[in-house]
Amino acid sequence: MNYDDITKTLEVLKNVVNALECADKGNFDKALEYLEKVQKVDKNNPLVLYIKGIVLKLKGDIEDAVKYFEYLETIEKTSLLSLGNLICLTFVKGEYEKTLKYIDKLSKLSNSCYLSPFHKALIYMEFGEYDKALEVLDEFLKIYPNLTSILREKAIILENLGRLDEALECANKILKIRRNDAYVWYLKGRILKKLGNIKEALDALKIAINLNENLIHVYKDIAYLELANNNYEDALSHINKYLEKYPNDVEAKFYLALIYENLNKIEDALKIYDEIINENPENKLLVSSSILNKAKLLERLGKLDEAINEYNKLFES
Repeated sequence: MNYDDITKTLEVLKNVVNALECADKGNFDKALEYLEKVQKVDKNNPLVLYIKGIVLKLKGDIEDAVKYFEYLETIEKTSLLSLGNLICLTFVKGEYEKTLKYIDKLSKLSNSCYLSPFHKALIYMEFGEYDKALEVLDEFLKIYPNLTSILREKAIILENLGRLDEALECANKILKIRRNDAYVWYLKGRILKKLGNIKEALDALKIAINLNENLIHVYKDIAYLELANNNYEDALSHINKYLEKYPNDVEAKFYLALIYENLNKIEDALKIYDEIINENPENKLLVSSSILNKAKLLERLGKLDEAINEYNKLFES
C-alpha cells in the first residue's frame, strides 16, 4: 500500500469515527455529513453503508434506512446485520411479507437468532394464524426453554384459543422464573377466571395489582369476581377504582348497578341503569338487560305502572 492509499484509508477512518461520535451524541445530521464524505471516495463501503442505515434508523428516517440496508444486502449477498435491521424496520412499517422473506433468509444463516421466530410469531398472530405462531414459538423454546417473553406470547395465544389448561401451565412456568411479573399474574388470574376457579383467580389478580397498581383492568376483573362471590363492598371498591380511569365503560357501569342492587341501594342502581339505557342504544344486550333489571326493581318498589312500561319496552325492541 503506497502513501496515497494510506492517507486515503486514514481519512476514511477519521470520518467514520467522527460520524460514530456525532451519532452517539444524537447529532445525526452531522454524522451523515461525515459518512457522505467517505462515500465520495468509497461509495460502496459496507461498513459506511451499515452505519448510515443505523444513523437514519435512529434519526427516525425509516424509509431511507430500509433503502440502505436493502442496498447493503444486495451487494453483500449475506449481510446478517442488514437482515436483522430489515426485519425490525419492515415489521414496524407493517410490510409483513417482506419481514417474513428476511426472516427466512436470516434463519438459514443463524437459526438461533431471537429476532426471527419472535417477529414471525407476531406476524402469524396478526394474520390470525395462531397454530402457525405456536409452532414457531415452540421451535424457539426448544433452544431457549426459559425465555419468558416467548412463553408469555405462547400463553396469550393458548388463552385466546381456549386451551386454558395449557395456557395456565405456561403462565406458571413463567412465574417460576420471574415471580414478580405483574402482567403474568394478571394473565393467570384471567385464565383461572375462565376456568371457573374464582378463589384462585382472585388471589392471582390481587397479587398482580399489588405488584403494579397501574394495571387498571385488573380492578374490573376483581370487581366481577367479588360480585360473583357476594362480596359486594369489595366489588364496589374495585369497580369504582376502575371507573375513575374508564368512566365510559358500559359493562363496568352494569357491574356497578348490579352491586348497588345487592347492597340495596336501589335508587343508585336505577340511576345507572337509566344511564346505560339512554346513552348506549347500540349495545343492545346490556340495554335489554338494564331495562329488565330496572323493571324488576320498580316492581319491588311497588311502582307497577312504571315496571309494566319497562317490560313493554322489551317486547317492542
